[in-house]
Amino acid sequence: MSGGIFVSLSFLTAGALDGGRSLWCAAVVALPLLFRRAAPVATAFAVGGLALFVLVVFNVATIGLCMWAVPCLMYTVAVRASRKKRRAVLLTALLGCAIFGALCYRWFFAFYGPPTLLEWALAALMFTVVSALVVIVAFLAGDLARTRRLRREQLEDRARRLEVESEQEVRLAAQDERTRIAREMHDVVAHSLSVVIAQADGARYAAASNPEVAVQTLETISETARGSLTEMRKLLGVLRTGSETETKPVPQLGDIPELVRSVQAAGLPVQFQESGTPALSTGAQLSLYRVVQEGLTNVLKHAWQAGSVRVSIDHQRDFSWVEVVNDGAGANDPPRAPGAGHGLQGLRERVALYGGEMTAGPHVTRADVFVVQATIPSEGA
Repeated sequence: MSGGIFVSLSFLTAGALDGGRSLWCAAVVALPLLFRRAAPVATAFAVGGLALFVLVVFNVATIGLCMWAVPCLMYTVAVRASRKKRRAVLLTALLGCAIFGALCYRWFFAFYGPPTLLEWALAALMFTVVSALVVIVAFLAGDLARTRRLRREQLEDRARRLEVESEQEVRLAAQDERTRIAREMHDVVAHSLSVVIAQADGARYAAASNPEVAVQTLETISETARGSLTEMRKLLGVLRTGSETETKPVPQLGDIPELVRSVQAAGLPVQFQESGTPALSTGAQLSLYRVVQEGLTNVLKHAWQAGSVRVSIDHQRDFSWVEVVNDGAGANDPPRAPGAGHGLQGLRERVALYGGEMTAGPHVTRADVFVVQATIPSEGA
């Protein structure tokens, strides 16, 4: 703005020989510029109308003012106004450029005498084209700035919505996993109570004839009941939202080979290795099974082009360890669908329920290898 004022004063100083009329005309034309940001469309029409008015009535061409005021106005209109108003201002400005060029004989040739028809036509064409180019360039610059601003706002809004949706998906996934844990643990506890009832009935009939068998049976009942109580304590804070109960037997570590075979039948080259003897509770074994199941499922979903998949399980005296490794996490893979990875988050909660830890991510030295590991302490450790 300060640079434009300097240019305007330079032109007005050069044309001050008219007794100050140019100064007053420029001041009148520049007055609406005070409202350029508040009402850019009205300001543009006001400045253009006043500039043509002083040119026709007072024979004063406010070129020094219009050289910077018109581009600024066109830029502001293109940035702030609606589509319909932007078009109206642009067409009006181009029409004003044509009128400004046609009236060049009143202000340009006033210093050179009356022009010929050819001279007037060439001068009018030159001033029309130059002023129109200034208007169009300023308008396009403003339109580009408006498009970039809208694009940035859309990206920010989309990022906010995706963040909210992601948080909702995480909460829903965690809730679904807790519900599944509660349903499966219901089966574990129901199985233990069924054993208790069966043993109690047997002890009642055996007590009369063979008290030693009754004592052994009571010990079995005690151990089973304590195991069930431990499982119930670990369910503290886990809410069940479903009313249906699955009747399928709860999978254990012994079911992992069958799981591996089903994945191999789908065409995935899976290598399975297990060592040691497990010393885990029923729920902990189920958690390790789910880790292997989720790892293989993610390979089928996201890394089906993997050349090799390895499932390793090692049972130590104090803990059991499982690892699922695949080499299908290439850099050119398509992006995962929204919500991918929430199953792994649910598994972390499941493993943590038994005092274990779980990690999932790329290999430290190979970006194309994805590793899922989980460790659960042995029962009584």
